Amino acid sequence: MAGGAREYVAAEAAKCSYCGFCEAACPTLRVLKVRSAGPRGRVALAAMAAEGILTPGLLEGLESCLLCGACLSYCPARVDVVELVRAARALIASRLLS
Repeated sequence: MAGGAREYVAAEAAKCSYCGFCEAACPTLRVLKVRSAGPRGRVALAAMAAEGILTPGLLEGLESCLLCGACLSYCPARVDVVELVRAARALIASRLLS
C-alpha cells in the first residue's frame, strides 16, 4: 500500500499549479493564518511526504486539515485535497510504524 499511496500522493500533488484560488474557502487558513494550514500549503506538504521528507511542521499542516472539502470547488486543476491529505496521512503513518 505504501508504494501505491506514495505514487498517488505524488501524482495528485503534481496536478496543483499553486494558483491559490482554494485558499479563500479554507476555514483553517483563515484562523491559523499560515500557508501550511491551507490547501495550497497542504498540497506542497503532501508532495514532500511522498518524497520521504517528514518534519514536525509537515505533520502539523496535514493534521490541521478538517477534511471539509470547502476548497474543492475552487480548484481549476481539480486536485482532490481531501483525498490527498488522507493519503498523505496514511503514507506518513505507514512510514512511522515501519
